[in-house]
Amino acid sequence: MGTIFVDNLEPQSGTSLTLGASGDTLTIPSGCTITNSGTANGFGKIGQVVQATTSSEVTNTSASYADTGLSASITPTSTSSKVLVLCSVSANMGTGGDIYMSSFFNIVRGSTQITEYGNRVRSGAGGTSDESGASISLQYLDSPSTTSATTYKVQQRVETAGNSRSTVSQFNSKASNMILMEILD
Repeated sequence: MGTIFVDNLEPQSGTSLTLGASGDTLTIPSGCTITNSGTANGFGKIGQVVQATTSSEVTNTSASYADTGLSASITPTSTSSKVLVLCSVSANMGTGGDIYMSSFFNIVRGSTQITEYGNRVRSGAGGTSDESGASISLQYLDSPSTTSATTYKVQQRVETAGNSRSTVSQFNSKASNMILMEILD
């Protein structure tokens, strides 16, 4: 096999240029860049998908964030890749009394909070066993700018410590799930 060096490769006027044939593989070496200055499409595809599930109950009564046990790790193939984080959190919130209660959830990349969500419900009238369950969806399109293994996790806290609690992976005994999808640039 030989090497051909050219600065520009164009098809004849009015025709198209085909690289390779069915079954062939075109290899782009590491460090090479493809620049799309025209109307080419097909980029921005999903590179890899990682899923994690937890059914372990984790309860937090603190106003400080704590890990829920729901986490997953992905290694982007390019620093320009984005990571779509999709979470379905099964949560149960309880309080002693007829009051509103709030539980907050965040998505963390490594040790950096990248987004926060709140969920507010009203408990029943009186008693210490008043509780409400919810399936909470969290999603975020992140740009981690790395090719190193990157861990995402979900954390939770209550609005006011002491009188409320928030338990993950307890609502109707359902598991919580996280899906990470690498979006190629």
